[in-house]
Amino acid sequence: MSNETHLIEGRTFIERLDAAKVDTRILFKDRLLTLSDTTGKEVGELSVMIDSATYCGKECYLVQASSNGIIDGIPVGTNITAYVTPRLVTLEHSQNEYVNIPGKELNKKTVMTLETDEDHYRISTTNSEGDEEDMSTVTIATSDMENFISEGANLVLQRLGIVYGMESKMCFTSLSSDNQPVAVTYSPLETRSVSVQNMTLETVGIERVIEDSPIASPTTWNTFFLADGHMYTRKQLNSPVYMKLRQLPDNFIKEEDVEWEFPDFGKGTLHWEDDLEMLSQFLDRKDELKDDHINYMKRHPELKAILGDFLQFLLMRKPADVIEFAADFFSSYSATAELKPSFAHSDYVNKSAIRSE
Repeated sequence: MSNETHLIEGRTFIERLDAAKVDTRILFKDRLLTLSDTTGKEVGELSVMIDSATYCGKECYLVQASSNGIIDGIPVGTNITAYVTPRLVTLEHSQNEYVNIPGKELNKKTVMTLETDEDHYRISTTNSEGDEEDMSTVTIATSDMENFISEGANLVLQRLGIVYGMESKMCFTSLSSDNQPVAVTYSPLETRSVSVQNMTLETVGIERVIEDSPIASPTTWNTFFLADGHMYTRKQLNSPVYMKLRQLPDNFIKEEDVEWEFPDFGKGTLHWEDDLEMLSQFLDRKDELKDDHINYMKRHPELKAILGDFLQFLLMRKPADVIEFAADFFSSYSATAELKPSFAHSDYVNKSAIRSE
């Protein structure tokens, strides 16, 4: 399909949205861990909160997003605050990016505002490097930014794409890193089954591709969501990190909605001797234990002599209390036992037994 067709798909999707009210189904907070792609260790966090708000008397989405972490030992992050209409028009957008290199902190702050006549955006950018600061302002006509989707509106669009359903590729307009209008596409990905907290869930994927410039490679994100729009994973291609959901939201599954039914297998007799696999395992284990015991006795020849002496004395004296006789017998081998005549108690027991006869 042509790019024009994808633009029409994008316009059609936006026209499906209520022009006056926000969709309350997507008003919630996501919190994901940022993990190293090579080690799997936690290196940061991604937080996305979408709420309802009022901007200049209009109901809109309030988007607050924060991505912070440490890459190669250097703290980096991006913070976004945006006001977006129910049909994804960005009214105001603030984005702050930082890289805290020791002795050389880099910051970039961009503020975008839709002017009151709504025919252009004013974009102010402040770049700072240590104590040095550079400011610039540009204006872009809204006619050059058909179906414009800012970074904040992108987070709203993807949640809406999940709850409404995204059936085909859609094309919109975004901004490049130097504030030039560029194409951005959204395409549905195949669903994936994931295991979360001992449950198997289906996730729905969306691929986002920004054509940053004609000569540079496009920037691609693959993001998977749970059925209710909560973000599960997010990965930028060729990035050393990825994001993954910390845990299921408290309101995702209610305990009272889950009915556990345990199957009744009944009771039966286990005839393991008739099972060739179980019988083979039993015989193998039996031979293993037998060999282990024989080897132990070979390493301790004194064991046979001690047990032989004990059985000989036991059968000769035939004590009434075998346990006390054994305790007396083996105490003679202890270096800490109290010295006393050997087998005194067993002699007494033996004589008592003889007299009673």
